[in-house]
Amino acid sequence: MTADATTLSDAVLSELLAFLTVDDLLVLERVSLAWRRTLATPRFWSHVQLIHEWNDSELASAVVRLAAKRHGPQVKKLTLIGCVVPKGTLVKAAKLFVSLTHLTVSGCQTIENVDFTALVRASNEQLVEVRAIKCLRLTDAALQAIAENHAQSLERINFSYCRQISEYGVESLVQRCSNLRSIKLKGSPAVTTSAAVLIAESCPALDTLLVGGAKNLTDDCLLALGDHCPHLTSLDISRSNPFGFGRGGITDKALKYLVLRCPRLEHLTLCGQGRLTLAVLSSLATSCPKLDTLDIGGCRGIISDPI
Repeated sequence: MTADATTLSDAVLSELLAFLTVDDLLVLERVSLAWRRTLATPRFWSHVQLIHEWNDSELASAVVRLAAKRHGPQVKKLTLIGCVVPKGTLVKAAKLFVSLTHLTVSGCQTIENVDFTALVRASNEQLVEVRAIKCLRLTDAALQAIAENHAQSLERINFSYCRQISEYGVESLVQRCSNLRSIKLKGSPAVTTSAAVLIAESCPALDTLLVGGAKNLTDDCLLALGDHCPHLTSLDISRSNPFGFGRGGITDKALKYLVLRCPRLEHLTLCGQGRLTLAVLSSLATSCPKLDTLDIGGCRGIISDPI
C-alpha cells in the first residue's frame, strides 16, 4: 500500500487517514517518499491534536516539536488537552506555528506562561479563539500576550478555572480586545462586578458571557450588559455555591431590565441568586421568546414560591 499511496483518491485517502493520530501520521510520512509527498498536503496538518492519553511529558512535547518542525506553518488549530507540558519544552517549537487561528491548551495543568506566550506570539492578529480551561499556572502574563498580539482578531476566549489570573488581567484584556463575542471565565475569582461592567462596556458584540462562580455580582453588571450588549444569547451568573448560605446580589429589577434589552437570550443560568422572585419568570416569557434553557437551581425566592 505504501508504494501506491499517491494513487488513492482524495476521498479514500481522507477516510483512511482520519483514523490515525498525529504521531501515526508523523511516522507514516517517513515510510516512503510516496507517503511523504502525499502527506505534504496542508489539509492533513491544519489541526494538530493531542488529547488526554499524552500524559507522558517527554512524548507529548516531542510530538509537538516534531509536528512544528515538519509542518508548523500549515497548522491552523493546535489542541492540547490534558497533556503534561514541562516548563520551556515548547518555546522553540512554538515559533514555527505562525498560522494559528485556534489555540487550545485546556487541562494542561503544568503549562506555564513561557510556553503559552510563545505559542501566542508566534502569529500576529490571527488567533480567533483561545481556550485554556483549568490551566493552573497561567497568570495575567498569558492574557497580556493575547491582548498584545491578537487584539483585533480575537473573538472567543475561555480561561475558566484559571485561578491565578486577576481582575486587572481580565480588564486589561477586554479593553484591548473589543471584538470579543464569547468570554468564558467560570470559576474565576478575577471576575468581579467591576470586571463584568467593563466587559460589557468594552465588547459590544458580545453574545456569550459565562462567569458562573464569580465573586458576588451585583445589579450593575446586568444593567451594563443591558445597555451595551444587545446581541447576548448566553449568560451564566450563577453563584459559586448556589445551594449554600447567602442570597446573591442580583435583584428582579436588574434582571427584568436585562431581558428587556437582550431579547435574543437563549441560555440563562441564575443558580443561587436567591433575591430573585417568581416575577422574573413572566418577564422572561414576555421578553425572550427564544429562551431555550433556564437554570434556577438554588434560587430560593423562585423555587420556594408555588406557581
